[in-house]
Amino acid sequence: MTSNLDEVAVYIRRSKEEQQDEHQRDDIRNWLHRHDLEIGDVGLYPEHGSGSNSERSEFRQLIDDIENGDYTDVVVWEISRIARKGLLAQEFFDACEDANAVIHITNGSVREVRPDGTGRMVAGIIAEVAAEERRNLIRRTQSGLRRARKEGKWLGEVPAGFVRDDGYLKPNLDPDYEAGESGFLDLVEALEAIDEGDSYNQTAQRTPNVTRQTLSNIDQDPERMSWYLDADADDARVQEALNSLSD
Repeated sequence: MTSNLDEVAVYIRRSKEEQQDEHQRDDIRNWLHRHDLEIGDVGLYPEHGSGSNSERSEFRQLIDDIENGDYTDVVVWEISRIARKGLLAQEFFDACEDANAVIHITNGSVREVRPDGTGRMVAGIIAEVAAEERRNLIRRTQSGLRRARKEGKWLGEVPAGFVRDDGYLKPNLDPDYEAGESGFLDLVEALEAIDEGDSYNQTAQRTPNVTRQTLSNIDQDPERMSWYLDADADDARVQEALNSLSD
């Protein structure tokens, strides 16, 4: 490689904040070591965010810096880390080509995309395949969500005092306090006490795994209150769960 130390950029992306990127960093470190470089010697652009988002801050900054002629070489783990939309990948390829910068891919069938076009066609196909995989994943996810709703399954955060059993909502009548669960009957007792004049703070202190904010939110939401005090709900999934109390 003919680039100087200050002319190499590394882009690392993970989709979610909780995801790890060590596998990317390890591969890239190995590539750098083979070229007598260290991760601290190069321009590093790490971020978390969807590969379909065209406004990723580090991605945008890298493109600006490439267009400004700051780099002659850009290292990424694989093509999908650049983008999961074909147009975004092509924008990146165009920026590098116009700036005469070489793209190095440490994990993939294409290892370089050069300004003369070498590797670009196959890299573009890989980017389009990644984009299609993303579209298929979205379709499968949406289909699964629609099916779950149709079956009456509960999606999203489980309300206080309930548990999810095989996808269905149920009142938690035997809470595991050590695991952080809250009990349905504990909530009933707490809300009755608040209705009789006890404060949120006092009630929360004696109710396992229930916060003042949770009690306040329920108390100020008549629909939610009716779940606990009247065993009545407008949501058919919640009502089905409450019906089990009288079975």
